[in-house]
Amino acid sequence: MLEIFYSGERLFMGIITISALAMLTLAVLCLRALLMGQISDQLVTKIGRIREIGLFALVIGLFASTLDLVAAFSAIQMAGDITMSLLAAGLKLTMISTVYGLMVYGLAVLISMLLNWRVSRLAA
Repeated sequence: MLEIFYSGERLFMGIITISALAMLTLAVLCLRALLMGQISDQLVTKIGRIREIGLFALVIGLFASTLDLVAAFSAIQMAGDITMSLLAAGLKLTMISTVYGLMVYGLAVLISMLLNWRVSRLAA
């Protein structure tokens, strides 16, 4: 798993990882408040922020993939004729940060859905 992480653009993969850690920290704080029965508008806002942080991670992943694609196409243009296997390997590497950002966003959506469900159950 770390091999996949390191094969992506390290700067952007690091930003996505920091976003994931921030999202998980905020989720734990929200869950703690829910378990203590502290339901407020501020808690609902924090739960919304979890999804926003996940979306930020997805956007950073897409941005990194776009930059990698531009660099790959520039290299292809300079090299001229290349094999299809080399092209496929390069395209596979460009998608790693998008997949990572998408995984973080999916986790953020799932966590925010569960927390919102818990808030609605406790409020009722």
